[in-house]
Amino acid sequence: MITDVARTHGLDVRVDEVNETGWDFRVHLATARDGTRWVLREPRRAGVAARLPAEGRLLEVLRPRLPVELPRWEIRAPDLVAYRRLSGEPLAAEDPLTLDVDFGTADEDYLVRLGEVIAALHGTPPHLLASTGVEAGGPRALRAEIDAELAEGVALLPVPEHRARRWRNWLADDRYWLGAGVPVHRDLSPNHTLVDGAGRLVGLLDWADAAIDDPAQDFAAPCAAFGPDGLRRLLTAYTAAGGNARESLHEHVVELAEFRRTVSLGLHGLRAGQARFVDLARSRLTLASR
Repeated sequence: MITDVARTHGLDVRVDEVNETGWDFRVHLATARDGTRWVLREPRRAGVAARLPAEGRLLEVLRPRLPVELPRWEIRAPDLVAYRRLSGEPLAAEDPLTLDVDFGTADEDYLVRLGEVIAALHGTPPHLLASTGVEAGGPRALRAEIDAELAEGVALLPVPEHRARRWRNWLADDRYWLGAGVPVHRDLSPNHTLVDGAGRLVGLLDWADAAIDDPAQDFAAPCAAFGPDGLRRLLTAYTAAGGNARESLHEHVVELAEFRRTVSLGLHGLRAGQARFVDLARSRLTLASR
């Protein structure tokens, strides 16, 4: 049990809630005897645990540079990461079956604040992350990854021909794949953003996928959550905060978001043996063909 694992690391807690939605970690919300609230992250696979040192070093670099709270790990081991819960609560919870979030319309202040945080993250000099060990790529590397996934998805999933053709045109258009990589979170879905009682963004969780990559990666999850109009408002805030939003970024993100929630999701399900992800991706692709 996770409480036994925690005890071996000197932490005596009771588990209040378990979140099973994460692909890489099982997350336990727990309380210690003194009332302190903790987050316990349990790696699902050895390969996930191997990435923990890089994530820990990344948090140390970014913590003083971002205007929100980030986790401050007190236990980091191959079988457990533990930190005291940050202030605030997730903007929305992710449905474990549909992976959708139910939160209503995005508040303007939330999008402005998120745009400021993303601009600060993207403005962090990439060389500061060089020693952390996180993945380093950029638009060209993402282009090659998407190209390979599309070919695999067409072979293994029912990707509608008109959608495959649209994504091939996206991949072939150089306007979408310009520039260098920047520090990115890569999974800024509402359930990873913490807000206070007034709805103000105060913290960011789950940095396991952070890397140096195409800046579009940080807008794909917000686009899926808030739609193209929410994305447009977020990019406006990002630009006002000093972010570099090239003219083609909106269209680029819309395509990336749809690809991630269908083809990438389905392929992840096949690789991880998670039939529910495969079924969800196939249903979304079927809807796209109508």
